Amino acid sequence: MKLWIIGGTSESVRLVNSVDRRALIVSVAGEEGRDRLPDDMDVHVGPMDRAAMESFIREKNIVAVVDMSHPFAKIVSKEAKAAALSCDIDYYRFKRPVEDEAGDVIFDDYESCAAYIKERTGTFFFTTGSKHCDLFESVKGESRHIYRIIPSSKSIDMLTDAGVAMEDMVAMLGPFDLEMNLALFKHAKADYLVTKNSGAGSGFHEKIEAAARLGMTSLVIRTEAEEGLSFSETKALVERISNGILLSLLHQ
Repeated sequence: MKLWIIGGTSESVRLVNSVDRRALIVSVAGEEGRDRLPDDMDVHVGPMDRAAMESFIREKNIVAVVDMSHPFAKIVSKEAKAAALSCDIDYYRFKRPVEDEAGDVIFDDYESCAAYIKERTGTFFFTTGSKHCDLFESVKGESRHIYRIIPSSKSIDMLTDAGVAMEDMVAMLGPFDLEMNLALFKHAKADYLVTKNSGAGSGFHEKIEAAARLGMTSLVIRTEAEEGLSFSETKALVERISNGILLSLLHQ
């Protein structure tokens, strides 16, 4: 029996480093997520759709799911919740504290942000990852688009497939402080910052402050409000469930 933690975030790394890991299994999308976890951690590497999640739950004898995926990973959360319901196990969602809204222009989604970008020309520095690069490239026009992404082959391949030149890729692993953001934005001679408000601890305000100091316009995509558990509540839940698993295995 295992308790499944959907990871890939700094909070999930912090959690597994602070509890007994013997009853846990963590899933991450890529090897870069695996590298951040303890060597003795039971880890599944690779994305899963709903069917794969259901098979994973059955094969690993999962008793509950604790979703600590990124606030913008809406599809992952939706599929995990549905898979847990289908397999008749509990699903819990960790909620990252929301940062105060900041930035010059705020958008509800990627599409409205892309429509805004389409009407303007300049150098845009994206810190939104690689997932929506094809959308942004489709409205590029005469502008220059620079993307800061995690240094994974998958992310680089997505940018390459979308037609992004190598000199417009910044493959680095965060977190990024104010000084690093200032240096990167200044080097790029960027006019616009395109970012997400991913919540507390995501480096959001460090990006906004750096852009403001350099006179850039910040374009911010807000995350949808959601219900969930705080970090302390999530940790207590994980400890309670994992202790129950260990006790049941001891008495078998």
